[in-house]
Amino acid sequence: MDKFLYLVSEGLKNVWRHKMTTFTAVFSLFLALYFVGLLATAGENTRSILQYLRSKYKIEVFFKQNVDLKMAKKVSDSILEIKGVRSSTVINKDDAVRIFKDQFGEDILSILGYNPLPISAVVNLKRNSEELLNATPIVNDIKRMEGVEEVRYQGHLIKKIERTYSRFMKVFPWVAMVFITVAVLVIYNTVKLSIYSRKELINSLKLIGATKLFIQMPFIFEGLIDGILATIISVPLIIATINGANYVIDNFTSWNIELTIAPILFLWLTLLSGIISVLGSYRAVSGVMK
Repeated sequence: MDKFLYLVSEGLKNVWRHKMTTFTAVFSLFLALYFVGLLATAGENTRSILQYLRSKYKIEVFFKQNVDLKMAKKVSDSILEIKGVRSSTVINKDDAVRIFKDQFGEDILSILGYNPLPISAVVNLKRNSEELLNATPIVNDIKRMEGVEEVRYQGHLIKKIERTYSRFMKVFPWVAMVFITVAVLVIYNTVKLSIYSRKELINSLKLIGATKLFIQMPFIFEGLIDGILATIISVPLIIATINGANYVIDNFTSWNIELTIAPILFLWLTLLSGIISVLGSYRAVSGVMK
């Protein structure tokens, strides 16, 4: 136990002795953890945003004038059987008049003397699909149904967002790897400088029979302490960033969504920090002390 405490205290002394290089290492590792954490959180929450947008993604179906309510409901039931459809609601001619008046402020019956509006249906797509939602096949299937006059849908924006999300998830591992590699290199160089500055002490320890592991451990602890400091700084800032984003969404948008952070993310960031620190430190001491 005394030996362990001695090695840890030597690691702390190394951190204190090389304040500027420690600051550089901690700052670089902090940036890596912060951006990897934000990217992971963004990737997870983008799915929630897409689900919200899907809930607003409606297809309007207009039937021919000779289609009665019974037939329209039959077609609506057929629409429900299409994969990806969540609901289909028939709007009769009277409801269509009321909706027209609500939207345009005019009573079409008093203007024309008759109701020219056809029976229609509003189709909602599934909002929790894990796959990219392609509405085109659904629209084409509806168009081919008997009695359907016209199909309208506004889904181009969502399709673009989904494509961007798909590309982001493919690029994310590579971006994260770049941040991690930079952090490992900075830790590596920081510990390497620390080893060179204490070269005489290391040689003295070798002469009195100190084991290689005993000499290496303070420098490995130095890198690990850098990782702990970076984690302590990055985690609160990630939480603050997400809370700030939620504040903006609540107060400046009409989106009914809330960004969340998976608690396990902090465990993964801590493990990642430890792996980066130990890997960079071990590579440094192994390369210099051969």
